[in-house]
Amino acid sequence: MRNAVWISFGIALVFVNLIAEIGEYFTGIHIHMLLRIALILGVTMGAFVLSGAIALVHKMDEEVPLSGRVRDTLSADKKKSK
Repeated sequence: MRNAVWISFGIALVFVNLIAEIGEYFTGIHIHMLLRIALILGVTMGAFVLSGAIALVHKMDEEVPLSGRVRDTLSADKKKSK
């Protein structure tokens, strides 16, 4: 998960600045560095959330039930009969 976040941070760092510089060259509109940093951090946080969600889904696939029968898992909720 950490590798995915660092890779997305590096890619966002390069591409946001590259797009901003190319856009400034062709249009003459300057994009302030604070906006660039916000875009980079936004992409990084999005990658962090998505990679965390993927990790949780993979962990959920590995879970096994405690018992093979439904009666065993619900027995604590039932009243004991004598």
